[in-house]
Amino acid sequence: MVNLKNYMVEITLTLISAFWLWLVLTNSNQVLGNTYLWLFAISFSLLIINILIFDKSVRVTFQKEPGKHIEAIFAGLVGWGIVMVASFIIFSIYEPSKANFGSILSILGATTPAFANSIFTNFMTITLAVGYLETTTWARVLEFICDRLNIPINRENMTRISFIITTLVLAIAFAIYHSTSKGITNFPGLALVAIMMFVSLNMVAYFNGETRQAVYTHILLNGSGAIAVLLSGGKLIFG
Repeated sequence: MVNLKNYMVEITLTLISAFWLWLVLTNSNQVLGNTYLWLFAISFSLLIINILIFDKSVRVTFQKEPGKHIEAIFAGLVGWGIVMVASFIIFSIYEPSKANFGSILSILGATTPAFANSIFTNFMTITLAVGYLETTTWARVLEFICDRLNIPINRENMTRISFIITTLVLAIAFAIYHSTSKGITNFPGLALVAIMMFVSLNMVAYFNGETRQAVYTHILLNGSGAIAVLLSGGKLIFG
């Protein structure tokens, strides 16, 4: 008998994110809501499939150990720093004129194709709902693929060639997704989001299947990007 108690935190957070996006869809901006609600469908479907069909010794979930939220948030800050430094290096090589953290953050916050008219709604959606659902969805896909390849998602397997290739492919897929849904077309921008997902997926493995740290990393990146747009005089609106 499956013990759903182990998954209630993730199920609750996923449903809350979906409900928020439904409110955005029906009351604020249809394009923004539609763009990200399918992430909920994929993430939640893979979660249910993995719970009901596949019995695994290592499970990917939002929280595996009680407490330790401060440590998880700190790990998210470390992940944020790794992504920023790696992106700075990429920009220095391919687009030196934008090799500064302000430009990098602006890319993270200014490339969503359809912000609603409310700054608060946009900020909460892109920072929290999208940050959570994007990370969780790709982590679920990572889990599904690794289960089929018999690769345990843990710290010991991070250096396995099959795991590295899997995370690289998923990172590239994340970049392609951003090129179509968010309009990022330049190489440094695509490299930035690919690095972000590569770091996030490796954080999931480093913490032995726990996604909290990667989620916090994504939330911090999206949030700091949105703030950078506002501080530079831009607006989180579309149309």
